Amino acid sequence: MKQIISLEHNKFEFTKAGGEVFLSKMDEINWDNATFLVCIVETQNEWLVPLIIKIYNSQGDYLQVHIGAIPQTEVVVGFPLSALDAQNVFLPRTPGKLKTLVSGTKISKSEITRISIGTCPNYQSQSFNIKEIYLDSEEPNYLLPEKKLVDAYGQDKTRDWQGKTKKEEELLAYLQSQLGKKSDFPAEWSKYGGWRKKQFKGTGFFRTEHDGQRWWLVDPEGYAFWSAGIDCVRPEVQGLLDGIEEFYEWLPDKSKEFEDMYYKDEKGMHYVDFSLANLIRAYGEEYKGSWIEMTTDRMKQWRFNTIGNWSSLDFIKEANIPYVLPLKGFPSTEKTIFRDFPDAFSQEYKAGAVNFAKQLEEYNEDPYMVGYFLTNEPLWAFAGDINLAEELMEKKETLDSKFVFIEKMKEKYKNDIQAFNKSWNVNLQQFEDLLIPMKSPSTCSKQAKLDLEDFTKELIYQYTKVVCDAVKEIDEHHLNLGMRYAWISTENIFEGSKLFDVFTLNNYSMVPNETDITDVSKKSGLPVLIGEFHFGAIDVGLPSTGLKGVTTQAERAKAYRYYIENAAAMSNLIGTHYFTLNDQAVLGRFDGENFQIGVVDICHRPYEDFVDGITVAHERIYSVASGLESPYSERAKEIPRIGF
Repeated sequence: MKQIISLEHNKFEFTKAGGEVFLSKMDEINWDNATFLVCIVETQNEWLVPLIIKIYNSQGDYLQVHIGAIPQTEVVVGFPLSALDAQNVFLPRTPGKLKTLVSGTKISKSEITRISIGTCPNYQSQSFNIKEIYLDSEEPNYLLPEKKLVDAYGQDKTRDWQGKTKKEEELLAYLQSQLGKKSDFPAEWSKYGGWRKKQFKGTGFFRTEHDGQRWWLVDPEGYAFWSAGIDCVRPEVQGLLDGIEEFYEWLPDKSKEFEDMYYKDEKGMHYVDFSLANLIRAYGEEYKGSWIEMTTDRMKQWRFNTIGNWSSLDFIKEANIPYVLPLKGFPSTEKTIFRDFPDAFSQEYKAGAVNFAKQLEEYNEDPYMVGYFLTNEPLWAFAGDINLAEELMEKKETLDSKFVFIEKMKEKYKNDIQAFNKSWNVNLQQFEDLLIPMKSPSTCSKQAKLDLEDFTKELIYQYTKVVCDAVKEIDEHHLNLGMRYAWISTENIFEGSKLFDVFTLNNYSMVPNETDITDVSKKSGLPVLIGEFHFGAIDVGLPSTGLKGVTTQAERAKAYRYYIENAAAMSNLIGTHYFTLNDQAVLGRFDGENFQIGVVDICHRPYEDFVDGITVAHERIYSVASGLESPYSERAKEIPRIGF
């Protein structure tokens, strides 16, 4: 049943600073039978304007929902109220909607007192129209206007910019001119991209060493190696197709010639790939080999010495460039403790880890493999200083980790339930009563909170150790590069980190903070690798800058040089990997991101100003890392990020 939420006005206008507006008459709203909060919205800017909905309780806590919608297009957005439990960080796409990010405090429908609508800071003033906002007991129909937004080459049809491909003849001539080049690393670099002017003991595989002044990677021949990498080195750039087919100007039949540009994922979602279509136009059936040839040359010409995460295995096999490997299918359990955090003490988790590790067998003897990542940005860690043990005790399900906790409480309190009761300020008959779900047990007493915090650390250590033991059993040669945490959201992340060989985290900033990097290295006892960073600009054909924004490609070059050269000067950093080779699809990838973050556009044209900065930075990394030269000092002018 549809229940309209009244609006005082339909147009919402915000300055560059963003802001929020509270909806009125919330006491008239009945949430009992509602399953969706629905908003019909049209943003007025050509750039992405995030719609931010905050749902508050009486204590002032709130759940925050960032929603991206295709710019200047009327879009129906449906927020499932089941997501109020904050268990899901990212929500699935629906037609017209881009990325959805959920953060903040879990809130039940009965607790809701206020709702606000707003947006975040942006490069310019922002506005959007909300035609209607309402509650419903059913998921809405995602109706869209009839319009063409994407041209035949996968570019934004509604805008123009310098470097946009206008004709097929132009596309073909350019791509065909990119073959037959044979670039190589500089003469002072080893075949792996290491630095011949500094040598350690070679072992035939990559390893780490501290020379008394700083950390280094060491290549298989023993040369000092600083990893200048790039993620997602692959020809594919998949954009969502389901429900938005009419937005594309050109969609060929799924014939043999263009069948590879269509893709269906394991969830049944359909995608279209104009990056592949453009390669097929230029190179025909040999497009894969031609792309490998072109991209191998570019990697060496631009002085990237590492193929980063999520890259093409076909490319890795042919390029003879060092690479890192993302392991697939991190072990989970049928019943989880919080989000993707498994029942870490269960046999199910241990068995999953053993199977997970087996994928390393085929890479065991490859000297070009630097190491492997266990997973990427675990979602449980997005929740900050989450008390996993408390989440465990609130579960209705019986998990093995709960039995382990009970045994530890028995041991600590010498099997004396009265001593436990006094310490926790509870009244249990026996320790096994802890199997019964407890609401917010950390609030029972100070000691209860401490006991739960201690067990949270044990859970994270076990979570880490089980997997690290399994992979090391299979592969003793390559580096365990860790979990690729999104950021240091809690000190508990360091539990078990000494079982890695390198501590990797993603770092979206204008420059890594040396104090923070030193702190991570000190607490983990390891060298640090940055797995992701990027900069996007607003002078070409995508509506989002990504997580760090500047105005032009020339400013991107400054930003890259400043970031990587200052990173190389930090004694605890051993590499940075840029995200990504390609721009994202203009109507969004699987989760809705459509960032202008690539080194090349959808037609495989490099952004030349940006590439110039990349190349200069890479040619200086060893002289900067060794202290022979100072890092680049000119900072790019940052603008508020457009996108999330």
